[in-house]
Amino acid sequence: MKRVLAVVLTLIMVLSLTACGGGISTGKYKLTSMKMGETDLVQMYKDLGMDTDDLGVLEIVDDKNATLGIEGEDTEKLTYDGTYFYSSNGEKIKYKASGSKITITYDEDDGSMEMVFEK
Repeated sequence: MKRVLAVVLTLIMVLSLTACGGGISTGKYKLTSMKMGETDLVQMYKDLGMDTDDLGVLEIVDDKNATLGIEGEDTEKLTYDGTYFYSSNGEKIKYKASGSKITITYDEDDGSMEMVFEK
């Protein structure tokens, strides 16, 4: 009986840890793609011979806070949950995290934009 209880408790602990493992890991993520419609602006910069290393950085500070810096813009402080980033002005931006990649998508009046950040 003790052995069965130990196995059941171990399974419960493993499953609970697995359920919590879907978050974003802290650190800096570099902008690797920025599509407006079908045009990838990062690739366009590369094709023109421009440096894209510091074009954009998304830094995950902890499990609720992040910063987003895009070249030429002020760094934006963000909060986030499992589905959205929230800007300081209340803008809600959808994201998807997969491994070492974070994809941000949002619609603007003149079309949609997708930004991909990789660690």
